[in-house]
Amino acid sequence: MSLRLQNNYHTEIWTMVEWHQPNCSDGSSWVKKGWWRIGPGQSSTVFGGDVNFNPIWYCYAYAPDGAEWRDRYQEVVPHRAFEWCSNTSDSTSRTILMNEFVVSRPNHVHSFNG
Repeated sequence: MSLRLQNNYHTEIWTMVEWHQPNCSDGSSWVKKGWWRIGPGQSSTVFGGDVNFNPIWYCYAYAPDGAEWRDRYQEVVPHRAFEWCSNTSDSTSRTILMNEFVVSRPNHVHSFNG
């Protein structure tokens, strides 16, 4: 079982995900992790294991040409690779707007389209 992100855009993308995890070390109930570089037409497994423990997930992606896949759910992330609880940030962090999506099957693929 896993969650994969699929890049259907014409250039590479960089992406992150966030999932529910009660009792995270900073007192929140969510974990955020990124950045995965995914080439055009490729996918990356961003979470291995049972993804059905919580159907609601969040993600964000951007491409070097300025394209973004986002919505209204704010999160603070660094520019470098990370795995943090939701309330964690540092002085290099920036605010992004994530998409919400539902994981509906054990081996879910979430796609970023052009």
